[in-house]
Amino acid sequence: MSRPDVDVAILGGGCAGLSLAARLAGGSLSFTVIEPRGGYEDDRTWSFWRMASDPFQDCVRRRWSCWTIAGPRGITRRSSDHLSYQTVSAGAFYQRAGDMIDESRNGSLRLSCAAGDVMRHGNGWRVETDAGSLDAATLIDTRPTTRQPSYGQFFLGREIRTDRAVFDPETVPLMHFRPARSMGVDFVYILPFAADHALVEVTSFAPVSPGIEVFETWLDGEIDALEAGAVEIVKTEKGALPMEVGYGGSTADGRIRMGLSGGAARPSTGYAFARIQQQADRIVADLRAGEPPRPALDSAMTRFMDRVFLQVLRRHPERGAALFQSLFHRAPADRLERFLSGSTAATDRLAVMTALPPLPFMRAALLPA
Repeated sequence: MSRPDVDVAILGGGCAGLSLAARLAGGSLSFTVIEPRGGYEDDRTWSFWRMASDPFQDCVRRRWSCWTIAGPRGITRRSSDHLSYQTVSAGAFYQRAGDMIDESRNGSLRLSCAAGDVMRHGNGWRVETDAGSLDAATLIDTRPTTRQPSYGQFFLGREIRTDRAVFDPETVPLMHFRPARSMGVDFVYILPFAADHALVEVTSFAPVSPGIEVFETWLDGEIDALEAGAVEIVKTEKGALPMEVGYGGSTADGRIRMGLSGGAARPSTGYAFARIQQQADRIVADLRAGEPPRPALDSAMTRFMDRVFLQVLRRHPERGAALFQSLFHRAPADRLERFLSGSTAATDRLAVMTALPPLPFMRAALLPA
């Protein structure tokens, strides 16, 4: 192949594609992001416990040092002097990534440009788009895959302003469990930006979504129960995240997948933003070293633990609330949060294992589905 048009072609300009592009901006490798959207909206939030720095720290909208779980034990409250639960605004994220790409001399973002056929071309790749073909030495595909996961996190949320001050702005209701509306584990999640301003979200961990009508009725009921007076809906967000060990990864033709289609969502929790940042760091380090990109994040032990936990949830969804609350009630401060954020430290893994009732997990480990 003659000299390619770019060193790296990034298919998809969502969270994963822009996170990768932001790290390539200003470096020696040329890149192009191909994104079918004509523009970006402040259409979602990403929340996580921060474990490491990334290019989007100034996009954090709010931080909290306390969070609660509500289940069979009542309310379990946790806090940290070292870790904060943070939420990143999509609008600020998109703006930050776009500015970094615009300011770079080696990269570009092609909006309103859809990728079609992708094929090997010499030692690299050729991407056919509706604006012509593009040759690249390396291809990173961050687009969603059409394969349905065997288990997922499904949610519907509304950011609202209320007449009355009904939220505690210092504490995140992280998982407040509710009677089952789905075939899985159902809970309410709230990000309180102020006493009269919050994102209220209903969530199911389940094999399939209960459906938008169920979610809307459920969310209406949760907001009515706040007794907050008049409610202004600022925006609505909904989505589905895969919770499946081994979901995504490289394709049959050898292209590299990244983001949700590359296994970035933690199978046992659905957390993805911080793991996408880890993937981007790893891929860029490999590219700059002239090595094949390695986006995989999880060790065999992590995959095993996630598989066993998900198997118990699938077999015994009625025990889900008690299992999650046991984790948050019994695990030492910070250890569970670090584990959920991707820590592979033996002490954090051990803290999670010893916080759970052993019998159902031993059965799942010995008798895999």
